[in-house]
Amino acid sequence: MNNKTCPTIVRILAVLLAGIFITTSHARTWTSTDGKSMQAIFLGIEGDNFRFKMRDGNQIVVPSDRFIKADREAAERLDLIGDDSFTKASARQIDTLLAGNLKEAGFSSFNEPLPDDLFVRRVYLDIIGRIPTKEEFLEFAESARPDKREALIDDLLLSPGYASHMFNYFADMYRLNASEAFVNGIRMDPYIQWWRDQLRANRPYHEMVTDMLTATGNVGQNPASGFLLRDTGMEFDAFANFGQTMLGIDISCAQCHDHPFDEWTQGDFYDMAAFFGNTQRSLGYRPAAAMMGGGMIEMPDAPEGWKKQFENYAVEEHGIVLRDQSDRQFRYFVQALGWNISDNETLETVLPHDFRGSGGKPNEVARPKTLIGNAAKVGGKTRREAVAEWLTDRDNPRFALVIANRMWDRAFGRPLVGPVTDFADSSIRGAAQPETLQFVTREMQRVNYDLREFMRILYNTRAYQSIATEEEPDWGSDYAFQGPVLRRMRAEQAWDSMMLLQHGKEIDEKSGADGSFYKAVLDIDFNTMSNDEVWDHFQAWKMASGRRMGNAVLASEGSMTPTVIDDNDLRASELAQPYTNASMLDTFGQSDRVITDDHNYDGSVPQVLALMNGNVTERLTGLSSKVVEDMEEYDGPDDKVRGVFFTLLNRFPTKDELSLGTEMIEDFGDDGISDLAWALMNSPEFLFIQ
Repeated sequence: MNNKTCPTIVRILAVLLAGIFITTSHARTWTSTDGKSMQAIFLGIEGDNFRFKMRDGNQIVVPSDRFIKADREAAERLDLIGDDSFTKASARQIDTLLAGNLKEAGFSSFNEPLPDDLFVRRVYLDIIGRIPTKEEFLEFAESARPDKREALIDDLLLSPGYASHMFNYFADMYRLNASEAFVNGIRMDPYIQWWRDQLRANRPYHEMVTDMLTATGNVGQNPASGFLLRDTGMEFDAFANFGQTMLGIDISCAQCHDHPFDEWTQGDFYDMAAFFGNTQRSLGYRPAAAMMGGGMIEMPDAPEGWKKQFENYAVEEHGIVLRDQSDRQFRYFVQALGWNISDNETLETVLPHDFRGSGGKPNEVARPKTLIGNAAKVGGKTRREAVAEWLTDRDNPRFALVIANRMWDRAFGRPLVGPVTDFADSSIRGAAQPETLQFVTREMQRVNYDLREFMRILYNTRAYQSIATEEEPDWGSDYAFQGPVLRRMRAEQAWDSMMLLQHGKEIDEKSGADGSFYKAVLDIDFNTMSNDEVWDHFQAWKMASGRRMGNAVLASEGSMTPTVIDDNDLRASELAQPYTNASMLDTFGQSDRVITDDHNYDGSVPQVLALMNGNVTERLTGLSSKVVEDMEEYDGPDDKVRGVFFTLLNRFPTKDELSLGTEMIEDFGDDGISDLAWALMNSPEFLFIQ
């Protein structure tokens, strides 16, 4: 077959396979104890029986003890995460599509397959955000199970670390920031905890987005409202962020003029922004004059005059002096209650007086209109409900494409089309892997935006399980995805790996502040609560006002008493968001959550100094460290060397490394173990995902 016909054949196959893929049987083979086999889709465990769907569509129930041990173990795993027949078939299809383009790009095949040691380290870092313990590494390395890779992928996807690491990604994407740029003690902690909870529950992504776009109330009443409250007072910045994260379109420059390089006009910007034009974001901030107009703003979702009557109650019953500095906490409390999303029909998006682009006139009221695809159906819905329905509708593939492309970028270190925040339709058509891009978009819809299942597909591909490409691909040229790109750990991966070395795998189970106290304080029903009850909430507010509020949690369910958490030896996802300046996380590139996807992988002198001489490294590799202490279980110096390599690099040492390490330990004892651990932690191999 010549090179000119191969791409055509691949495209035809892609179209045909996409149509029959999920209906053709790709079922797992199950083997009985007497050697007989059957192909079936596993549906679940029912008591002592397994339920299957056969190729003819019928369901059968078979006693579990009829199957070999490997199949019983597989059934227990699949009962938790779901049958993997379609998962593996989809992974094979991705490999088929990529392989056709590999040859076109001049490659004979994918990069070499990952050996077990590199595989186990990579999937731990990519799926749960930390390196494996030496016990986890050895358990995998010594396993003879033929399905051990797919089993490990599933186990990690089901573990608490999966949600923790996924949270770090979305925290950058959605700029999750507890308090930066917010005033008077107003915080976003319940919104941040909402993200943790949604990811732990494996909530479908499109449902999460719908909740964020349509939320009403403050973050105590409805934590998902934090998405729209995040940029209160900067409504156009909020809309620009919506475009980048959910549509993969950066239309921000069209706020002031027609886009110089893309098709978007200034009128397009305001028309799309009009879907949020009658969204009232807070009591405490007047809307930008260029965007909204309206009269006096009442407390959202409250009886008329509620704020005034409660203030009068506080003055008359409790002696509050509204403008006195000593009573400023009362003002902050009322303002926090009013940091509150509602729909206000008196507000509109108005084109600025100096409007100079196409698609409108100065001071004209903008009418909601979608940027791409079909029109949003506004009838009988709020504007935000309409745009959420339009965004996530199956007839709008852009939404599925954007999140599929982002998840691909997480797995491979390079998106199929990019940058992930801004790509035109022409970029989609001109993508180096157009068939793969179309296929994963459809797969995201097929799995109903189940991000865990989607990542499960990618991690099972031969492409992902290949040696990393060491040369950084040029953004000006196409990448064939012969394997993932060699990457340095994210800041959170480095931090979580260090926390593992210091505390062990129980670090995965530890929780930090969860915003529960702040949520309870603000969770007020203005229509049913008495003034005395609201006053009790204010009294609780005062107990943890100021900076302590971010670390306050409910002492017990139903109480209004705070407990302050001051433990910072936690995984990155459980710390303050973002963590403090000049911390290890900051040093290694954690985003400040001001700009979307602003984390970085750049090397720096402070990083080198932190690893060579920092307090964290001393705690991890010093004489009193857990790494040194754990080596006491080994007898000879050579076994101790292997133990250090298992712990830090998750592989066996080479012959030369073993010899040198043994000599160090024989000569210096525990100091030699400490020095070896320090050397491995400061090697490039520790920080890179191969």
